[in-house]
Amino acid sequence: MIDMLKGQVALVTGGTSGMGEAIARTYAREGAAVVLGGLGEAQGKAIAADICASGGVARFYGEMDVTCDESISSVVGATVGEFGKIDILATFAGRTFDGEKLDAKEIYDLTIDVNMTGTYNTVFTVLPYMKERKSGKIIICSSNGAFNPPVTAYVYHMAKAACESLTVNLAMELAPLGIRVNCIKPGAVNTPFWDGLRAHAPDIDGLLRDVAAHEIPMGRVGTPDDIAGPALFFASQLSSYVTGLCMYVAGGMGYVYSHPQTFLMRTMPESAGGTAKAGGEE
Repeated sequence: MIDMLKGQVALVTGGTSGMGEAIARTYAREGAAVVLGGLGEAQGKAIAADICASGGVARFYGEMDVTCDESISSVVGATVGEFGKIDILATFAGRTFDGEKLDAKEIYDLTIDVNMTGTYNTVFTVLPYMKERKSGKIIICSSNGAFNPPVTAYVYHMAKAACESLTVNLAMELAPLGIRVNCIKPGAVNTPFWDGLRAHAPDIDGLLRDVAAHEIPMGRVGTPDDIAGPALFFASQLSSYVTGLCMYVAGGMGYVYSHPQTFLMRTMPESAGGTAKAGGEE
């Protein structure tokens, strides 16, 4: 594949690490000018510089906090100001706050703000520019756990389920305008997302290997590049007749194989979302 996105401008939120970074690098390799939306100024500048050094076009206009309307508007405005358009929006900013020293209300508010409201506000800040040109591709990130949870995570999974509803509603409205909207539902992907569980499961790499062996038909945990491929498909002309699709990208989890009681839930400590069974049951 080469130049599948030549001449296009892509904004990738969460683009400074994990899946977002892999997507940004893939889009740049395919010829897009990529704007990295994310936290971590040093990371953002380093990734943008690396992409440019490899012959691509990338920008980091400063930290983009999707919980802050002004921050979203600043990055979107800078993108349109330099490039005149946004052809592709990939919303991959997301995280959980479980395990942090916060009360339940704080965890709820932060989780909803980042994963649901932040996605909504980013989409509707970019959308007027796509509507004006009657063209665009939006790729929204949900989670396998939204409707096939391997472990209880009420607020995070609820927020991700809302992203799927947002996807199909946008797709219905925007199809006549030439704007396509699709959703990726990642399974277990080895990214910094898992770092928050290390306090409860220090051997997180071993845990992920066990999850892969027991939960995933393909027998391995995903990598960020496994998500970048489908994200490229949705951003390119290969998916020109596809909109409103919520695609599992989970090695067979969710659509091929689903336990009623998962290995992960049986093995995680209760404080990390696992379920304690009474009477010695497994």
